[in-house]
Amino acid sequence: MTAKLKASAEPSELTPLVYDACLSEHGDGGGLTPPRSPLRRAPAWQFWRSTSPPHRFYLLILMSCIPFGGHFVKNGMSSLEQLMLDDAEFPITNTMYGALLSAVTVPNMFIPLLGGRLMDKSGHRSIRFFLVWICVGQAIFAIGMELKLYWLALFGRVFFGVGEGSVVVGARVFIASWFRNKELTFAMGVSVAITNVSKMLAKATVAPIALYFGGYVQALWYGVAVCVVSALVGILVCHYTLNLKRIVKNRVVSEEALDPSLHWLKDYADKKRRKHRWRKSNTQAKQISCDNVQKFSRMFWVIVLLHVNFINVFHLFQNVSASYLFQRYDYSIVKAGVVSSVSHLFVVFAPFIGLAIDHFGGRILLIILSAILSVLAYTFMIFTEINPIVSMLLISICLSFTPTVLMAAIPNSVSRKSFGTAFGIVEITDAIGATFGNLMVGYLRDETGSYRAVMMMLLGMAVLVLFLALFLIFEDSRHGWVLSAPSGRSRALSVDDEDPMDNPAVLEARYSANGETDPLSFDRATA
Repeated sequence: MTAKLKASAEPSELTPLVYDACLSEHGDGGGLTPPRSPLRRAPAWQFWRSTSPPHRFYLLILMSCIPFGGHFVKNGMSSLEQLMLDDAEFPITNTMYGALLSAVTVPNMFIPLLGGRLMDKSGHRSIRFFLVWICVGQAIFAIGMELKLYWLALFGRVFFGVGEGSVVVGARVFIASWFRNKELTFAMGVSVAITNVSKMLAKATVAPIALYFGGYVQALWYGVAVCVVSALVGILVCHYTLNLKRIVKNRVVSEEALDPSLHWLKDYADKKRRKHRWRKSNTQAKQISCDNVQKFSRMFWVIVLLHVNFINVFHLFQNVSASYLFQRYDYSIVKAGVVSSVSHLFVVFAPFIGLAIDHFGGRILLIILSAILSVLAYTFMIFTEINPIVSMLLISICLSFTPTVLMAAIPNSVSRKSFGTAFGIVEITDAIGATFGNLMVGYLRDETGSYRAVMMMLLGMAVLVLFLALFLIFEDSRHGWVLSAPSGRSRALSVDDEDPMDNPAVLEARYSANGETDPLSFDRATA
């Protein structure tokens, strides 16, 4: 056999992964043609190459950075609020400021569903369009504020919002598609951590830049630059994912094995191969899609409601946190921005918390704990004189794991085919809550002249989160505690993108979710 091997050029990522095999009449791989050189595993330090073992984590970080610019711009507004309100040349009211915040979320009431649908259909191609879109939108907003044209600034915020929600959906779909099963919560944790790093940097750096250059407009252009960097990262991610798909695609269809030493590509190929077999043997099987979202499980909708309430409990506060600290505790504008950024401090540990959850489970208990801590955080700020850093740290603890858990729960409750649609629905409900919430915050602030009514509203929302978390326990019990279990088992709830005959856990989950008994369970038990 060795004598038949031919010398070949230095292998590259264009080189086939395995030897060519001419299948015999019975498909048993009878006659072998002269083999081509298999693709070698790249050294670990060359993490940018698709065949390098750490490439998947490098790709995860890049995927998580795709919405970095959008989150940076949205959260930087909090540190600029007081500067906008105190601008003698172009003064705006609290309601006008709330309208600027809501303008971003109004398009997200319907656009993310379209963006999610595009991601389900076209994958990487649509996200590049939306990334460029948000850069243009932020530039229009900056020009509007510089020219002191409120209508143009408002239009720029709406324009920005059209793309921002779809970018967030796209990043989540990327991560949920490439990091599943035992690594899903960890991957979502990395995403949440990087998202909160962007928020923390925005609150800590935007105000100093505005003061250094003598105006908040310069800080808005700073946001444009960050959005451009995110767009470049998104384009790079699309290049890498296209390369990975190209490497694996032909081998999956032809049912050829991959080089076993390439664990990263082999894992991805195995998932694609199972999906390919399932489609071939179940061509008539119904798939959950945008056209029949009514078939999403009730647990999915409970998760959506819990997510929108939890996110807005903290995001509505964070949008005005710097101004609140400035007025409530007489902090300077810079100090208020720095202290408010503490609420994102512990979120950098989200990946490690996600990794622990993937291995040991316990998602529901953490959600309950987070709801209790959120009630305590607002109680301290409203009724006591405890240093606000304590409340900021409590909020940071809540944000370090709850968004991670809830985002990772979405892929566990729907099929892979509907990831884009499901995340689009989540983004839409978040947008509805944020739109009316920001307007309500601005209205209450103008009507009462203080933040007390606003804080009482947020405390009430925190209590509602606690009740929803308790209701989620009931729903989880109806589905066999899939959310409380480690990720390897919880992912079995989504069954229409795997071959259940190859995965007993999937088959069992399908029947138990419908209140039925697996007819093959007895055979497996007695085998």
